[in-house]
Amino acid sequence: MNEFEKLLEESITFPGEFQKGQIVKGKVVKVSGDTVFVDIGYKTEAVISKEEIPEIKEGDEVEAVIIRFSPRIQNPVLSRKPLEEQKELENLRKAFIEKSDVVGKVERKARGGFIVDFEGIKAFLPLSETGRKIKEGQVLSFKILDFRLDGRRPRIIVSHKVYLDEQREKRRQELLNTLKPKDVVEGKVVKVDPNKGVTLIVDGVLRAFLPKEELSWGRDKNPYNYTDVGENLKVKVKRIDKEKSFIIVSLRELKGNPWEKFIKEHKQGDILEGRVIAVTPRGVIVELMEGIEGFVPEEELAWEGKPEFKKGDTVKVKILKIEPRKRRLALSIKRAQPRPWDIFLQKHPAGSKVVGKVLKIEGSRAIVELEDSVRGIIHRSNLSWTRPKRIEEVLKEGEEREFAVLGLEGKYIKLGIKQLTENPWEKVQEKYKVGDVVKLPVKELAPFGAFLELPEGVEGLLPFSEVPKHIRVRKGQEYEVKIIDLNPKEGKVTFSINALIEEKPKVEEEKEEAVVVSSPSTGGFKLGEILKKKWKIQ
Repeated sequence: MNEFEKLLEESITFPGEFQKGQIVKGKVVKVSGDTVFVDIGYKTEAVISKEEIPEIKEGDEVEAVIIRFSPRIQNPVLSRKPLEEQKELENLRKAFIEKSDVVGKVERKARGGFIVDFEGIKAFLPLSETGRKIKEGQVLSFKILDFRLDGRRPRIIVSHKVYLDEQREKRRQELLNTLKPKDVVEGKVVKVDPNKGVTLIVDGVLRAFLPKEELSWGRDKNPYNYTDVGENLKVKVKRIDKEKSFIIVSLRELKGNPWEKFIKEHKQGDILEGRVIAVTPRGVIVELMEGIEGFVPEEELAWEGKPEFKKGDTVKVKILKIEPRKRRLALSIKRAQPRPWDIFLQKHPAGSKVVGKVLKIEGSRAIVELEDSVRGIIHRSNLSWTRPKRIEEVLKEGEEREFAVLGLEGKYIKLGIKQLTENPWEKVQEKYKVGDVVKLPVKELAPFGAFLELPEGVEGLLPFSEVPKHIRVRKGQEYEVKIIDLNPKEGKVTFSINALIEEKPKVEEEKEEAVVVSSPSTGGFKLGEILKKKWKIQ
């Protein structure tokens, strides 16, 4: 027999006897204002407040408890509240046994907790069992932790925290059973471990772990660069562990594989902007987008010199090679920039005059510094319009002087000095021709001949093969010579003395014939014989 049945039995009395606390049944005989009159078999009708039974009408049966009874009062007073409380008490007892949920109203705050009302039955909610911040007047669900009766007074302890925990577990199991890999979920970040990853709570009930390897396709694996505690984060489910009630998630897979997108949108030769993420002795690593990195070897850093880059620098690069299977990119920084010598030549086209510093002399050429990353080159043939000299006779390392821009030679600006002055060969070409006889001084001797200088400053060669053996050519002396070759385009003129001597016997022969004709001597030739000989008449 349960407590409710005992109370019911104790309330039973013999017919005709009435007492306080007795359960009675009666018929409504009248409803007047806020009072309902009930015939319970007593000499006068009992009364009950209509507030307790607002929908009641005449003729309805009512079951209630006598709460006031005395021969001194005219009408016994009834109430249904004790019955309802007894029923509620029985419901609470049953909920305690079956561990089911109950709904109550937080009535007021008490020492160490709150008083909760269950249809007139009071229960105690300890602060430790609230589970969250609550306030008076809230209607909440609870679990009954303890149910006892001290006499007729119940002692009930309830917990809202246990109820919340059970609901969370129920929701967690529902999620575990419905989620599948590749599903997208949103969770609240509850912990960030820079060495391991991020812990999230999905839907407030399911624990999810985001390993730092799953943060990004790139090399930045610092969780704090992607999220922080308290933030909401969308992630993709990778693996579900139902036994341990948690899931492994990924942030990078939510963004898709960057290589697939990159290969579709870019090709070899494209120029892109990136960020230096590492500097090595062999070159730099540049990130073009998250998960897409390329290597710039040392020789592709700059056209000239060795520039210094640091992590975080923004640079433009040209794609030299794409290897999708290996997920590798070969990049160049220098080829993404205009060649400095091309820019220089645009500013200083052929025919311009520039000032440069002689850096070094290499055999028959010299290297000249013009600007940062721009160097010029001058060959011995462009030192002078006259016979080329040793380059050291004209240029000295370290000296700064003016040069003429001739054009481009590889990565060098081609320079000249002779082009700063008028070309004397133009005058020579106008004034002289092959066959002309001139008298010129010997400027210099060489093993193969002598160099003679024309008044215009142009030197020509008198090969020793064109000098009679009996003539010894000396430096500084003047000689009458004949021009036998004149080539202004090649800057060459050749002289000869032999060419003059070969013509001289003819002149002497004519003189001799003239002398014989005029001579009175009988030993000479006759005029007719002379003419026959000259004109070869038989």
